[in-house]
Amino acid sequence: MREYKGRSLLDFPEYYAVVDIETTGLDPARDHIIEIGAIKIVDGSISDTFSTLVNPGVQIDSFITDLTGIANQDLISAPEPEHALSDFFDFIGDSILVGHNVHFDINFLYDAMKQYLNKYLENNFVDTMKLSKKYFRSAPSYKLTELARFLDIPVDNSHRALDDCETTYHLYQKLQEASLKPTDVEQSLLETLVFDESNPFYNKRIAVKGLPQLYSYAFMKEVSSKCQASMSDIFYSSCDYIIFSNYTYQRYKRGEISEKFEKANRLTDAGTLIILSEKDWCKMLGIPVPKTNKSHPSLSAKDIVTTRTEFDETHPLYGKLCVFTGTLEKMQRKDAMQIVVDLGGQVGNSVTKKTNFLILGNNDYCPLIKDGKSSKQKKAEALKLAGNDIEIISEDVFYDMISEE
Repeated sequence: MREYKGRSLLDFPEYYAVVDIETTGLDPARDHIIEIGAIKIVDGSISDTFSTLVNPGVQIDSFITDLTGIANQDLISAPEPEHALSDFFDFIGDSILVGHNVHFDINFLYDAMKQYLNKYLENNFVDTMKLSKKYFRSAPSYKLTELARFLDIPVDNSHRALDDCETTYHLYQKLQEASLKPTDVEQSLLETLVFDESNPFYNKRIAVKGLPQLYSYAFMKEVSSKCQASMSDIFYSSCDYIIFSNYTYQRYKRGEISEKFEKANRLTDAGTLIILSEKDWCKMLGIPVPKTNKSHPSLSAKDIVTTRTEFDETHPLYGKLCVFTGTLEKMQRKDAMQIVVDLGGQVGNSVTKKTNFLILGNNDYCPLIKDGKSSKQKKAEALKLAGNDIEIISEDVFYDMISEE
């Protein structure tokens, strides 16, 4: 448990630091950081940069060298982790951190800082992958290089920390632009909406949690402005209303445990908060409730199906094809596969070009091993080096992913 880990924000701060790391693998408990990059942004412009290699204290595998271009000889004279992390910690200060699929970077940095510096990484963070799923729904892929190609963002050297930071910074700018624009259909609807002081949200504070599925967040903010209400994705205790997305509201109604659900219930019991679904919000304002798409990605393992019809489309496993190999320590494979499809993902039995995640049982996960890799792992590594959207993760990282809010 990363008790002091910062909060994930769906917001666009003007002061922040873009971060990216390169590692020997994707498991913070077993792998090592070999490069850290960061760009500090002030008033929307680059003010400073940070870049360092990190000596991992172990020999890195040829797969990592082929992927990143970082070789063992490059790391011999690199700073030790405690020195590199200390300089990085001083560089970012209390900045909000921005990164692509940033949970991986945050988890690595959090654990490393705790181990080497006895400090906690408490900075809040913004995930550009999550935002991209919100604002670029027509993108063919949410891999950083594919989004860059989709948005005509120039890419220099992918899989090098500072270069990936620069790509992420330009992606973030594109996201800011998109966040301010309702769709053409929503804009036409906005022009017909008029509210006076009798509307139920007049002078109220509203929080929105989860990816809105009926209308865009930009549309909801415009409507709130017309209502003379304040809307944010940050859940303050002083909020008058909280609107859960369709998917989040279904989770809340099922009684799932979540810090925000517990907080909402406490404030509701105290009489200071009203909990709404997206549909409730629409009905209270007389806004048409559009039909939602109940479909979900087709499942590749015939025996694993889900009864759920609402999914969090920003979850890292939504729409992703996962393959398991090896023996899982904490649950049976069929239970892990069930979790994936309940999150709107897919499961398969073999590694192909369509596979997005290969999950290795903890006893099989050893990124530095020279020989003895399974055929699935070797195939997955070859596919990744060829540019396919596939990651090889351990069982522990899988648990981190399914627990992400």
